[in-house]
Amino acid sequence: MSKASSQASLTGTVTSHGTIRAALASLLLVSLFAVVGWTLYAPRQETLPSAAVASRQTPRPSQQRCAECHADITDAYATAPHSRTLVRTSDAPVIEQFAGRTFHQEETGVELSYTQHDGRLWVSTPAYGRDVPIEWVFGSGTHARTPLITWTDEVGRTASIEHSVSWYPEGQLGVTLGLEDRQETSGVGVLGAVRTPAETLNCFGCHCTFVATTGDQVDFDEIQPGVGCVRCHWNTEEHVREMDNALPSTIERFSAMTPIEAVNRCGECHRRAEEMGGPIEPDDPTIIRFASVGLPQSPCFQQQQKVILDSNEPARLDCTTCHNPHRPTNPDWRFHAAVCLNCHDADQGRALDCSAATREENCLSCHMPKVPANDNLQFTDHWIRIRPSVP
Repeated sequence: MSKASSQASLTGTVTSHGTIRAALASLLLVSLFAVVGWTLYAPRQETLPSAAVASRQTPRPSQQRCAECHADITDAYATAPHSRTLVRTSDAPVIEQFAGRTFHQEETGVELSYTQHDGRLWVSTPAYGRDVPIEWVFGSGTHARTPLITWTDEVGRTASIEHSVSWYPEGQLGVTLGLEDRQETSGVGVLGAVRTPAETLNCFGCHCTFVATTGDQVDFDEIQPGVGCVRCHWNTEEHVREMDNALPSTIERFSAMTPIEAVNRCGECHRRAEEMGGPIEPDDPTIIRFASVGLPQSPCFQQQQKVILDSNEPARLDCTTCHNPHRPTNPDWRFHAAVCLNCHDADQGRALDCSAATREENCLSCHMPKVPANDNLQFTDHWIRIRPSVP
């Protein structure tokens, strides 16, 4: 089978060559589903997760328009991980990370190889028997980069496969986080986990500034990859109108939100506590992946309004307290420890000192340690506490 036709074959809807009657019957059945059964098979937009819905609205002001007044911020943001959360596989870094390499899954014996052809990445494996094109890779590369295989299903919706192999910052290919227990040794399952159209739209919704769609089919020529200004600042249309008409600015600022509102804004994509499906348990190993879930569980977060700083203002703790969203995360632990000491400085009478360390030592190693998520990946635990142990 040619590479040009391989993507269509993923849907498993190849027409039988047995008889013309069978082909016509199949066509009639598909048409019937499309006309009569649409509401049964198409997810309602209002039931999609909030991230997908938010980024499927009418496109808002462009990054270039923001740069007319905020060039210092937009220039710095080009270096931030959020700006590259989704890239095409034709991008040079992706080609270097995958093309020409082979990954052998020890558990199943499946071997997957990657090549560059027709301006995109392809994956092949004897376990599936044909080459499959990959056009998109999710993730900035700070933690990982995971290919997503997309196609249009039998009723015109965009569906996908989250690929079983990811690239990790140490330079190696490894099993994708969450797919470590897959045991498929043949068929489409060796390529990864099949995602529904609703799940696929939500993937793009979190990794794009705007997702152009026709119904539930993604228009890949019109989407805006990466998280831009308007993805987090929701009232930019009004702000631009105000600036054009010399009116006072009402641009939405995170500092004007309550701490939980600000954290939940990040949680649009990084997960909110109520989306975890039950009570938040201290020993839940998935918590480390979702900083916006872990942080609000912390005593520091819950008691922040009780602490008064030198400015006579209540202490404030949210995601932006430590992370400038317009720049890469500061890798120096001293920067983050200094934030802790804004409140936890016994000499200033604000909080009890730590009996286990001095002021020159790293608070984070005990209270916000890096915890392994799989063999190739670790996350900082944002539930600020003393963990009983770090696996």
